[in-house]
Amino acid sequence: MKTTQFIFLALFFFTSFSTSNFLHDRKKQTPEIGGDFSIMKKMEDYGGTYKINGKEKEGFRIFRENGYTWARLRLFHSPNHRGPVCNDLTYTIQLAQKAKNYGFKILLNFHYSDTWADPSHQIVPAIWKDLNLQTLSDSVYSYTKMVVEKMDKEGVLPDMIQIGNEINNGMMWPAGKLWNDDSSANWDAFTQLLKAGIKGAKEAKNGKNIPILIHAATGGSLKESDTFYKNIIRRGVEFEFIGLSYYPWWHGTFEQLEENLKFLSANYKQDLVLVETAYYSNGFYPKPAEWVLDVQPFPPTEQGQYDFMVKLLDILKKYPKMKAVYYWKPDGLDIPESKSPYLGRSLFDREGNAFKGIEAWISK
Repeated sequence: MKTTQFIFLALFFFTSFSTSNFLHDRKKQTPEIGGDFSIMKKMEDYGGTYKINGKEKEGFRIFRENGYTWARLRLFHSPNHRGPVCNDLTYTIQLAQKAKNYGFKILLNFHYSDTWADPSHQIVPAIWKDLNLQTLSDSVYSYTKMVVEKMDKEGVLPDMIQIGNEINNGMMWPAGKLWNDDSSANWDAFTQLLKAGIKGAKEAKNGKNIPILIHAATGGSLKESDTFYKNIIRRGVEFEFIGLSYYPWWHGTFEQLEENLKFLSANYKQDLVLVETAYYSNGFYPKPAEWVLDVQPFPPTEQGQYDFMVKLLDILKKYPKMKAVYYWKPDGLDIPESKSPYLGRSLFDREGNAFKGIEAWISK
C-alpha cells in the first residue's frame, strides 16, 4: 500500500472514530425527554382532542413524534375523582397501557395520599389515618408491593418508581412530617416510611431492578437539596435518582438551578432528573408574594414558553448526570365538564392546538 493511501485511510478511520465518539458522548449528555401525562386520559374521556399543524392526532403520538420517550404518571391511593383528582390504580393502569402502546417508558409517581401531595400538603390516605408509625410503615410496604405487582400483571411494569411527590417536607402527615413548628426535623420517622415504600417496590415480583427516584421541590436551592438528600442517605435510604422540581416563580433563577446541579453532580453518586418544570404561555404570570419569587426569565407568551424550554435544556445538557427532564401537565386542555382547570402552562391552547413549545426539546 502506498504511503499516501495509508495516511488517507488512517485519517479517515481516525476522523470517523472521533466523530462517532463525539456524537455518542454528546448524545449521552442530552437528557431524555418526558412529560407528566397524568390528566391526558381524563381530557380524552371528556371529548378533548389534540392537534398539531391543524391535524388531529392522538396526544401520545404528538409527544412521541416530538422527542418524548417517558410518561410520568401519578397515583393517588383512593381519590374522589373530582376534577384532576382522578388517578386511582385502574385509571393509571389504563393510561400506562396506552403510553406503552406508543413506546413510552413509565415513571410511576406514588403520592401516598388521596389527593395532591406537595411541600404544603401531604395528607395521609383516609384508610391509614390514625395508624401508629409501625403499622403505617407496614401499610406503605404492602400497598406499594401490591401496586407494582398489579401493574406488572397488566403488562405495564414501571421502568422507574418515584416514592412520594415533592417530599422535602416529608410525607403522610402528621406521622411523616419532616419540619415541625419548632423547627425540629423528624428525620427518623420520615425515612422509616420512605424505606418502607422502597422496600415494597423492590420486593415486588420483578421489582428488584426497578430504579428508585426520590423527589424534592428544591431545584433552585443548593442548601435545601443538600440538607434533604444528605440526611436521608445518612439514615440508610437507598435510591438511584435525585429528582428535582424547577419552576422559576417558586424556585429561583437559572443561575441558582445551575449552582444546585453543579453541586449535586460533584457531591452525590446518584444521577439527576428534573422531574417537574413548566412555563406560562397565556399572558398570566404569578405576582411576587410570600411563596412567589420575583423571577421571570421570559415573557409568559407562546414564544416565551418556547424560549424557556430551550434555555433550560441547554443548561441541563451541561451536566452528564442529568438523565431526564419532564414537563408537568403539557397535555392540559380547557374542558369545563372535566372540572380540571386549564392552568396556562400546557403545551396546547385551550382548544387543543399545539404551541411552538411542543418541539422545543426535539434532539437536534
